[in-house]
Amino acid sequence: MATAPRSLGADAIRAYYHRVLPFFERELADRGDAELWRWAAGSPPDCRVLELGAGTGRATSFLARAAGCVVALDLAPELIAVARRRLAGTANVALLVADMREIALKSRFDLVVAVDDPFVHLTRDEDRRRAFATAARHLAPDGRFVLDAAWLSPEQRRAAALPAGLVLERSGRDALAVREVWRCDAETRICSACFEYRLRDQPVERASFSARLWSIDELEERGRAAGLRVTHLWGDYDRRPWCRETSPRLIAELRPAG
Repeated sequence: MATAPRSLGADAIRAYYHRVLPFFERELADRGDAELWRWAAGSPPDCRVLELGAGTGRATSFLARAAGCVVALDLAPELIAVARRRLAGTANVALLVADMREIALKSRFDLVVAVDDPFVHLTRDEDRRRAFATAARHLAPDGRFVLDAAWLSPEQRRAAALPAGLVLERSGRDALAVREVWRCDAETRICSACFEYRLRDQPVERASFSARLWSIDELEERGRAAGLRVTHLWGDYDRRPWCRETSPRLIAELRPAG
């Protein structure tokens, strides 16, 4: 069983992404979420978007094609440097190095997004509360917060609670293979996640982090505490209705409760 570690500090999070950065772009290249983010940023007209945990700007580029403006932030300067190269000359994007637990902007946004769940690194309640509050206080009165949540189906959680853990394997681009091993505590949803990268069947990197998965109860509780309510739950990037037993993903939309 996994114990309940403290949330990774900023330096540890940066160190993890430094190790995986050579493979990060290829790993996520075929994620299949482009249309979701273009759709989300397409309404209202000239949509103002705040992206939490922008990484290398992969999804930022999708958002920028539909939005009026995008402010995208990440904790890791190394990732933002890649995003700046990717989005050089994109006039409607501003990229910031910032901690989503702490940032306070003067602007309000029609859409706040958390792509590929940056909250996953926040295992402590207080860190999650602060990051969720950031999303809520930057929303316009009729704004939306869309979270691509770290989540496992009941069957996957049962496997992750066994000593061998849940093993997920997939292929990326350019002969990259990724092997994930998740070992999780069934009660706390605290996990140890290990990512192994292979190129042409040769191991090239291995990196681990502590993670915390979402439940529907926690999403609703954090929403209420931040003055938000869950308005939609989708089971994949095509916005099909979410089903606890069969959906491969959990994507939540929240809006101001008032």
